[in-house]
Amino acid sequence: MGSRRFIIGQISHETNSFSPIRTDMEHFYARSYARGQEMVDLYTDTRTSLGGFIHFAREQGSEVVATVAASAVPSGRVASDAYRRLLGELLEGIRDAGPVDGVLLALHGAMVVEGVPDAEGDILKRVREAIGPDVPLVSTLDYHANVTDTMVRAADGLFGYNTYPHVDGWERAVEAAGFAVDMLEGQIKPVSVVVRPPLAPALVPARTGWGPIKTLMERAFAWEDVPGVINASVYGGFIYSDIEDAGLSFIATTDGDPELAQRIASDLADASWEMRREFVTPMLPPQEAVRYAMAASSAPVVLADVADNTGGGASGDGTEILRALLELKAEGAVVATIPDPGAVQEAFCAGVGGYFEFPVGGKIDDLHGEPVMLTGEVRLLSDGRFVHRGPMSTGVTSSMGRTAVVLSGGVEIILNERRFQPLDPEVPRSVGIDPVHRKIVVLKSAVHYRAGYEPIASEIVEVDGPGLSSPNLDRFEFTGIRRPVFPLDDM
Repeated sequence: MGSRRFIIGQISHETNSFSPIRTDMEHFYARSYARGQEMVDLYTDTRTSLGGFIHFAREQGSEVVATVAASAVPSGRVASDAYRRLLGELLEGIRDAGPVDGVLLALHGAMVVEGVPDAEGDILKRVREAIGPDVPLVSTLDYHANVTDTMVRAADGLFGYNTYPHVDGWERAVEAAGFAVDMLEGQIKPVSVVVRPPLAPALVPARTGWGPIKTLMERAFAWEDVPGVINASVYGGFIYSDIEDAGLSFIATTDGDPELAQRIASDLADASWEMRREFVTPMLPPQEAVRYAMAASSAPVVLADVADNTGGGASGDGTEILRALLELKAEGAVVATIPDPGAVQEAFCAGVGGYFEFPVGGKIDDLHGEPVMLTGEVRLLSDGRFVHRGPMSTGVTSSMGRTAVVLSGGVEIILNERRFQPLDPEVPRSVGIDPVHRKIVVLKSAVHYRAGYEPIASEIVEVDGPGLSSPNLDRFEFTGIRRPVFPLDDM
């Protein structure tokens, strides 16, 4: 069959339209931005979608033509000039590549740009225009993608993560690349259908390891065993994007059988609707959650600050659980993490062993609690760099920015410069704190932390604090999403 050439690229952002943080190029530079060979070097041998594409190509003896890989920590709408630049770099890479056999993209699916609510639909449409109708165009999508008709029409295949926490991006990329090869060899003529029920759950009740989504995933996998079915995907959506099509969606891809694809997607949508009232999240308020964890007979108890999840666009510098820990004098507790550059600077000025006194957190916005006057001892200073060893993003090097550990009473607080989701146990370990040996571990994460922490936690408690990723959807004023939609409307 000879060597093939595949374009690879990534423009990824999960947009929380309620966030006041405008996402410009500096946010992409801060998290991940690479072009050409630097991009290949960065993602080779990582358990990511781009890593999966690179691995597949090498196994097949094919060439990858790297364009741009850019991602930013979830936040508010992407600035239009940043989007135009990144899209221009992707399209320029495609034009400069010459003849190629396929385009393999790693998109998110919930990016909202100023003036472009369906950014991934726009990207796929523009790429299709650049490559023509006959070159396979496939993309992986995050499980939280808000799948639109434009996305489905422009791409030959969309392959969503089957897991939340997302631990299968590599596998979905290998599957997507194999799908492109099957198209090139004439083995399949794919057709896809998307169905969106009027259902848009919050993050926490849409995790894949339990309840209604687990049932729906199993139903989708059973459909994939039917002859002629190529793929059946369940997408939890991202309601906080607040665009018209935000929410659950189901894509079925078959080999030339649109009626079967429609039947599968509709079956999954109907089943989700019947289970809609199961999408609930029992939570404890901060003070009650801390008391519960302090009284627990085993450790560590993970307190998940699900509403202050930077991975869902929240600020990450919420203070209400920290305040409760300090007021109740919780011994052996660690908070991971609170982004506060000013506090970090103060800690570096004090030095290791120095006295720390500074108002911490509650500064990015007024939606996550007031600053807490923190006094204590600086225990450690770090550059904040670490390598992911857990099931998510394995092998990827990340940076929290300069980082400090302050001990106040019996509570260790990890302060860092950048908004960052501390989902991996390597975050506290990188600053000398083994979470296994702590009584209470507070994590600013909605679900992703479970991949690394469920094996070591004695118990997990989801806490009902304030924040922009709160499962209490009545705290938000939605204006863009289609209505009526459950659970915003009682249907």
